[in-house]
Amino acid sequence: MTNILAMKTLTFSLFVSLLLYCSCQQKERVPDSDNFNLVKLADGVYACINKTGGKAICNAGIVDLGDASLVFDPFLSPRVAEELLQTIHELGLPPVKYVVNSHYHNDHIRGNQVFPEDAQIISTTKTAQLIAEKEPQELAAEEGYAPKQLAFFDSLQQNFQGDTLSRAYQSINMWKAYFEVLTESIGNIKTRVPTSFVDAKKIIVGPKRQVTLLTFGKGHTESDLVMYLPDEKILFSGDIVFDGMHPYMPDGFPGAWMNYLDSLQKLEVNQLVPGHGDVTSAMALKQMKNYIGMVEAKAQELLDAGLQESAVDTVTIPAPFDTWWFDRFFFINMHFMYGQLSGNNAGKD
Repeated sequence: MTNILAMKTLTFSLFVSLLLYCSCQQKERVPDSDNFNLVKLADGVYACINKTGGKAICNAGIVDLGDASLVFDPFLSPRVAEELLQTIHELGLPPVKYVVNSHYHNDHIRGNQVFPEDAQIISTTKTAQLIAEKEPQELAAEEGYAPKQLAFFDSLQQNFQGDTLSRAYQSINMWKAYFEVLTESIGNIKTRVPTSFVDAKKIIVGPKRQVTLLTFGKGHTESDLVMYLPDEKILFSGDIVFDGMHPYMPDGFPGAWMNYLDSLQKLEVNQLVPGHGDVTSAMALKQMKNYIGMVEAKAQELLDAGLQESAVDTVTIPAPFDTWWFDRFFFINMHFMYGQLSGNNAGKD
């Protein structure tokens, strides 16, 4: 009888333990998405990292302020931005009150339209002007080229003969996803221009934490905004930093970009969320400076050798950048830098 009672007690204890385990697992379950990976950086702080072939395209951030949530860079696709909102709901976080646009490029702003009307859309004054000016032009242009580019990359995918796990195939998937979002968005984008501005520094304080929005002016674009969490020492850099991926430089100002990176290096950063690429560390700031310096040096070599701009296309990407994604941007960046150094890109410092 004693053994039977002991067995029943043990069975009941195991049952209770299992219930508690399942309850904890359910509570801690990370919402899944085909488009982005959710990475917990700290309690109430998350990075949403675009998956290869995903339709988020850029990385986003979620910060629980205690009485409100803040979203940093709400993706290219409004549909995936809705997934972001659902993720916030599933995590049990408060409603979104703030949405930050780091700069004007489409992949960082078009999710604006899915957020509540009372949510503040925040950027620099210049970025808001650029969104209002350039989005109508870009949307009109995309109607012409996006479906054609989608058909091109879809054909490459359908006719691919190699290993579907290879970098070549994954690169096709990546670009196909981008043009698929642009094509799906035709006629469905309702441009929402920021109405709250940061032109130096803005601190947003909540019961749980504070965030600092900072701008040092020109960099990747004519105006870039970053977000820093001083207590957690986390930096959301937008496209001031790409990690493991070639940045797009022609809308940028290389000299000012280097200065911007110098300013960010003065912050104490333990974790850095780039605009594109995986969560990394402050070392990515130095690496981005090295990349910009490398492109400038390579372009200067061509000029010193008396070579024409067409020679850009014969340059070999040097290590360690030869393993980076978006390798087509290297040659675009080289053409841009050649033009700048030769005096053809007026106004680019």
